Amino acid sequence: MNIHLTPEERERLYSLIREKLELSDAEYPEEIKNTTMVSELPGVDSMKLLRLMGAVELGFRVNLGFEAIPQVQTVQDVERLICESREQYAARAY
Repeated sequence: MNIHLTPEERERLYSLIREKLELSDAEYPEEIKNTTMVSELPGVDSMKLLRLMGAVELGFRVNLGFEAIPQVQTVQDVERLICESREQYAARAY
C-alpha cells in the first residue's frame, strides 16, 4: 500500500491546512511537517477541522467520512487517510 503523497501533493496538503485552519505566517511561522500535531496548531477548533477535512476530500478526490476526524492527530495521519481512501477505491475498481 502506498502511504505517501508525492512532494507536490504534500505541498498542496500543507497549503490546504494553512488556508482552512486560517494560519498566517505571523501566527504560525514554523514549517508544517508530517509530524506537526494538528490539534496543537493555533486556533484549531472542530469547525475548522471539519472544513479542512472537507477541503481534503474535494482537493484530493477522496472520501474520508466523519469517522476520519478523530483519527487525525498529525499531518501524517491526514496523508495516511488520503492514501487509504485511494487504495480502497482502487480495490473496488478492480
